[in-house]
Amino acid sequence: MLLAIVLVLSMTGLVMVYNASSLIGQKTYHDSLYFIKRQFLWFIFGIFAFYIAARIQTSRLRAWMIPMAVSIFILLLSVLVFGLEINGARRWLNLGGFTFQPSELAKLFTVFYLAHYIDKKGDRLPYFLEGAFPPLIVIGLMSMLILLEPDFGTTVVILSITLILLFLGGVPFRQLGLITGASLPIFIYWIMNSPYRMKRILSFLNPWEAELTGGFQIIQSQVALGSGGLTGTGLAGVKQVLFFLPEPHTDFIFSVYGEAFGLIGTTVIVLLYAGILWRGTRITFQAQTSFNRIIAIGMTLVVVLPALLNMGVVTGMLPTKGLPLPFMSYGGSSLISNSMAMGFLYNISRETAERAKG
Repeated sequence: MLLAIVLVLSMTGLVMVYNASSLIGQKTYHDSLYFIKRQFLWFIFGIFAFYIAARIQTSRLRAWMIPMAVSIFILLLSVLVFGLEINGARRWLNLGGFTFQPSELAKLFTVFYLAHYIDKKGDRLPYFLEGAFPPLIVIGLMSMLILLEPDFGTTVVILSITLILLFLGGVPFRQLGLITGASLPIFIYWIMNSPYRMKRILSFLNPWEAELTGGFQIIQSQVALGSGGLTGTGLAGVKQVLFFLPEPHTDFIFSVYGEAFGLIGTTVIVLLYAGILWRGTRITFQAQTSFNRIIAIGMTLVVVLPALLNMGVVTGMLPTKGLPLPFMSYGGSSLISNSMAMGFLYNISRETAERAKG
């Protein structure tokens, strides 16, 4: 079931990326297939990434925790120094004509590190200095590097996953509430000290006051979703790809899909992500070790949480953030990291079934 959902979402994404990007590819690169050719290549790599993650024995990953941590920090520092700047953000490393986003791997590392730490500490987690404090320092430093890119959306995802996993691991809710409350002034200052972030917040509160500037994207997104009606206009009837909706093949691909397939189609996509959440939760409860349980729910959150945030943005329920829709938006880094996350989830399900038989 898990593999079927991933394949359906990925192949739907390929169709939508072509539909949403062909005109942009023709105008920018004189090749209407520019984006879909790259996305299809990343899709193939994603299949291999899923297969590799599904075959690695998860317990062996614990011996690689320090090398993984060092590698992630080196990659994130390299982005800040040598990274490729696109639309004012320095989030990508150029690898022979392809760009790669290390912060996507940081999400996977967060899950592995917390699974290792929670399983190792066990009953010491309720004590702040011995429990939540050390991982918050490590992940806090990593998040700060991502925030400097700047990538506020990925930072929110990583910190949210961290708080959820620490709570599930045994850290008292009161501690996490105090930590969250103490962190809010930092985020408020970060937002207020950045004109474009303040512009996003104000546009979110009332997009029609800035319908030709900050609110333009969310208005066009809502127009697309509304135009889809109940059953959609069909792929040939999508008008937002005619240069109305900026970058329709990336963060706002759900809007294009909604225009093409309407409320019924978008409900199907929501149910597919709900299927990942349901299957991930079942695998978590069935896992036989604490380490595997934390990995299972963590990898589920790696996919489901950005999906919820992305849908919240394109429907106008959340301020605009640069978060792709897992498996559907254009982007190789996201597709490969999400494929690996689902591969590890599949891996734990397979290990649990084999142990039950043995």
